[in-house]
Amino acid sequence: MKKVNDINGSLTLKALLSHSAEKYGGSDAFLLKAQDGSLFGLTYDRFCDDCEAFATALLEQSAPEKKKVVIYLGNSYEWCVAFMAVCSCGLTAVPLDRQLPAEELMNILAFAQADTVITDRQGADLLTGHGAQEIRVIRVDGEKGEGFTAWLKTGRKLLRQGDGRYRMAQIDPGDTAAILFTSGTTGMTKGVMLSHENLCSDLLAVSQLVRLDREDVTMSVLPLHHAYELMAFLMVIYRGACVSFSGGIRHLQEDFALYRPTVFVTVPLLLEKIHDRILRKMEEEGKGNRARLIAKMTSVIPEESRKKIFHQIHGFFGGRLKKIVVGAAALQKETARDFAAYGIPVIIGYGLTECSPIALCNSDREPLPDGIGRPLPGAQVKIASPDENGIGEILVKGPMVMKGYYKNPAQTEAVIRDGWLHTGDIGYRDKHGCYHISGRIKNVIVTRNGKNVYPEELEYYLEQEDAVAECLVSLMGGDVIGAEILPDCGCIGRKLKLSGEPSPDELHRAVKEAVRAVNRKLPSYKRIKKVVIRKEEFEKTTTRKIKR
Repeated sequence: MKKVNDINGSLTLKALLSHSAEKYGGSDAFLLKAQDGSLFGLTYDRFCDDCEAFATALLEQSAPEKKKVVIYLGNSYEWCVAFMAVCSCGLTAVPLDRQLPAEELMNILAFAQADTVITDRQGADLLTGHGAQEIRVIRVDGEKGEGFTAWLKTGRKLLRQGDGRYRMAQIDPGDTAAILFTSGTTGMTKGVMLSHENLCSDLLAVSQLVRLDREDVTMSVLPLHHAYELMAFLMVIYRGACVSFSGGIRHLQEDFALYRPTVFVTVPLLLEKIHDRILRKMEEEGKGNRARLIAKMTSVIPEESRKKIFHQIHGFFGGRLKKIVVGAAALQKETARDFAAYGIPVIIGYGLTECSPIALCNSDREPLPDGIGRPLPGAQVKIASPDENGIGEILVKGPMVMKGYYKNPAQTEAVIRDGWLHTGDIGYRDKHGCYHISGRIKNVIVTRNGKNVYPEELEYYLEQEDAVAECLVSLMGGDVIGAEILPDCGCIGRKLKLSGEPSPDELHRAVKEAVRAVNRKLPSYKRIKKVVIRKEEFEKTTTRKIKR
């Protein structure tokens, strides 16, 4: 594989692979679990060789006019090889949510005009069952001539025979590396076209603020088809760190113990649930008041001492965790402050898939618990048409802003005007230059007397109440602000000292009292006047955000 001194010489994912092969060759890029439960590493040399072989086999089979390759897999080594191979040989990767229903999958395949899908047996069976016979399926778990190993074997044979198509493939930084289909909290699914330059420029900018080293191990929990987790993976490759894969949220604690990560990348809802679990355990052990007292004194307690004091919390994460990186939504201030008190700083990033995905971020030097940080190097951020409180829409400009929406120039022109990406998020800039989010434009409730109410603010207050597990605030007729609430049955039961589940009346009373407590903090025009109690969790996106 041709090597370059640094990715800065060419802002492409192919250059990123070359950079990593030269700089980190013998170091482990992946820490994986064998069938017997033991761990083994795969080096950067092995990863880059596998990418080249896979890409060569892919080029042998790909028609020149068919440039889009769908990746329909769960988080795995095979996913990473497939993505980097596709992008590095001049094709365009289309990573899709492994949980997509069949109908939506088939619609996207037709819309993207892809003729190749990299998947597993379950995905192959789904495609066959829905009449996708004309689509080439590459199975990564097949046997006897199929599967990942077979593709690598084919590619290596072609390379030995002198096949130079991969090495000669010319990639321009402006070429589309990936099309990411969003499944956001609002609006229809859109195909976001991200160029090599978009991804690489964002990668380089974030790397200046959030440090990863060759000794670092991350644990991938979020789906890799999501731009946020994809950027975390690319950062690992660029900085020579090592990535491991969690078996899922249900296996989180055992995976922490197994892989012992030093950096944990997550989303607010998951971190807040972990935080709640830690606080409940402290209360059960009678250490809650002591922990809160120590947390308030952290300004005079050295970080190393905090790690010893809160050794049980560090033990939950495997004992080596140095920092937590959070993005994709707003994080409760108390959660960030508490983890900082435990000796685990939280770094908060902000952005959208449309900006590759990070535009603002805190840094290792300043992991602020409030706000969403400052603009990345190379990014411009401003507040459009601020009101009397300085609140307006957040706009972003820079090399990380997408090429546009796939096959949708009208929608592209609607969100990118004069080079500025209109994020749809409302926020403000404080006197220190740090930005804060107030809510989404589409979600703002405008009362009849012209007052703006941000549902996210009310949801934040509600979620501070013990009785509330999840909630969604909206307008429920006229000027009536209502809240749909999923009660926290366990917390209510413990507070009432019940031996079993709370009754419907007990749940209702606890939720009503929580709403009254929140309303006492609010001006009259913001108060919640109607409550609907849910029995099941809200439907969520793959990054655990409630779908509105």
